[in-house]
Amino acid sequence: MNKVMKAASIGLVILSSSMFADAAEAAQKVGYVNIAKIAQSMPQRESITTQLRAEFKDRIDAARELKEKIVAKEAKLKRDGELLGQSGAVKLQREIASLKSGLKLDAEALNEDTRKRQAEEQKKLMSLIQKTVEKVAKAEGYDMVVEARSLMFATPEDDLSAKVLAAAK
Repeated sequence: MNKVMKAASIGLVILSSSMFADAAEAAQKVGYVNIAKIAQSMPQRESITTQLRAEFKDRIDAARELKEKIVAKEAKLKRDGELLGQSGAVKLQREIASLKSGLKLDAEALNEDTRKRQAEEQKKLMSLIQKTVEKVAKAEGYDMVVEARSLMFATPEDDLSAKVLAAAK
């Protein structure tokens, strides 16, 4: 019985080690990409920035005008405060406070909307990069591609970043 157990154990060890060897041989060609570098260098990034600026231009201009209006009213209060009398000064202070409150709400809404749109466009850009990485990896015969930040060592020949960037343009 003991000999049967030893034989079964040895057979199991040999079988499992051969399975690990097959798994190690399966992923032979591994490349890497620097996603941050690719995203920073893509020409689509600048067009997205321009598009977002144009999309929010009216709201940014309105906020800027409101801020200028507040500054002008504060200057008037400082300059003409005594001439306005107490009731006129209080009225102007309330108007300034109301404008500041409106500006704060508008600015928060604008920031939130801008962040959402940037996130949407970033997601589209990352999707394009992912598809391009897959396309380049298949064309170059790579079995696996990893992010460059997760590497401790790699040869420059396996860096697909430049090829991905060229294919994405």
